Amino acid sequence: MKTAPKPASLRLRRSEAPGAGLCRIARGQIDAACRILEEKGDPHQAVHEARKAIKKLRAILRLAAPEWGRTRRKAEAEPLRAAARLLAPLRDARVRLQTFDTLLREAELTPEEFARTRAALEAASQRLARGAAGRRRKAVALLRAARTRIRRWQLGGMDRKSLAREIRRSYRKGRKALAAYRQTPSPASLHAWRKRMKTLFYHLRMVHPFLSKRTSKIIKTLEAMGEQAGNVHDLTVLREALTATPKGVQNALLIGEIESVLPASGGALLARGNAFYRERPRGFARRLERD
Repeated sequence: MKTAPKPASLRLRRSEAPGAGLCRIARGQIDAACRILEEKGDPHQAVHEARKAIKKLRAILRLAAPEWGRTRRKAEAEPLRAAARLLAPLRDARVRLQTFDTLLREAELTPEEFARTRAALEAASQRLARGAAGRRRKAVALLRAARTRIRRWQLGGMDRKSLAREIRRSYRKGRKALAAYRQTPSPASLHAWRKRMKTLFYHLRMVHPFLSKRTSKIIKTLEAMGEQAGNVHDLTVLREALTATPKGVQNALLIGEIESVLPASGGALLARGNAFYRERPRGFARRLERD
């Protein structure tokens, strides 16, 4: 029986230089993403896992940004952005279908009444899945190109102080994204805030060995908040998809159901975000200092 491969490491070692550790983690994430994209299996799961690895890689680039400057970081990130763009439609179609099924179950709606709508979402997902092989091959080529660039990374100037500074900056950007979402709630502003949450989540996981023991609790809070934001975002995207399709009684019922739960879900998320980001960045950084 084939065993699942061990997840690629996302944690720096206290015994290694931070720059060397980030190079090691980046290579491991690229190798893991390429491996799962090349394996035969569920294409949707492969895309999901590969996209997570790409998000981790982009978080690494943000940690290393001061060593390169904005122009160099953008050049390093471009292959990753291109690979993510190739895989995004496959993931988005699957998420719409999964969100639809969850909505029916939680609202206790009869699936048979909405079979036509589900069939359309399923067809879109399957259509993209049939063309997934080509997209996956192109994504692997881009990721391998990104891996060759790691050999030229010069991160010898990184130390614990620079890591702490970038985590503080990551937290500050999350606060700004939350403020933008609070002022103008929309799928775009929620997505932007959610990305900042994820970046901070990955940064804390990477630098955890150098931080306070209380960091574990902060990481769990961020993870839960990210999942909550994902649920709100997925419902919003499904509502947009249903609104764009031909109108009917079933679609109107589903849209009404989504709009009945979104205010409470969004309000709970906002309250949680306000509590998490209530500190100023410097105060947050002090909480992370090793005991």
